[in-house]
Amino acid sequence: MRARVLTLTILAMATTPAFADDKCKGEVEAAFVKQRAQPAFRTVATAQTLNGPLIRTIDFVAPDAIYNKIESPTEEAPVETIGIGKWAWANTEGGWDEQPPHNAQVVAQEREAYKVPPKAAADFSCLGKVAYEGKDYVGYGTAVAKDTDGMDVVTTVYVSPDTGLPAYYVTKSAKSEGPAKFVAAYSYEGITIIPPTDVIPSTEPASDKK
Repeated sequence: MRARVLTLTILAMATTPAFADDKCKGEVEAAFVKQRAQPAFRTVATAQTLNGPLIRTIDFVAPDAIYNKIESPTEEAPVETIGIGKWAWANTEGGWDEQPPHNAQVVAQEREAYKVPPKAAADFSCLGKVAYEGKDYVGYGTAVAKDTDGMDVVTTVYVSPDTGLPAYYVTKSAKSEGPAKFVAAYSYEGITIIPPTDVIPSTEPASDKK
């Protein structure tokens, strides 16, 4: 069970986007640098799969707290993890259990990796003022590229003109107006992470969690 928890935790961390290109690339990267400097932020990433939407929620609260939830169309209940400092907890079967030190260390390592702003990996152009979900943003778009399944896709990053923070990261088919393949929505208010209650203690020594 714990191996599955860690696999899904690492999978959730994969929702960090990747970018590249001169002036426009720099503006996109700057937005994510600013995001990582916030006291708290949330990512809700929805990926379309053959079985339905896979939803991953990641909350980060500085300096060292992270929450992950994965809602899979093939699972009856979500999988959740919380990491605060050197401690970690997981909820996979309707109850929270404390993770042993080696699992908690993996969660901590992934949390530290998530704090690092993403670097360039695709060309972006500046789109200027664009509308999405009923609001105006500063947009940045990629050229058409092949996704891992062979589909031609484009990615658009929507940045708030008021805060300079990323609001959405959207990858969709370049040839179809159907639902986006991947959408990451970012928010920055009302985010807290606290240790769970009614926890089942770890049965492994916790001597290295001092």
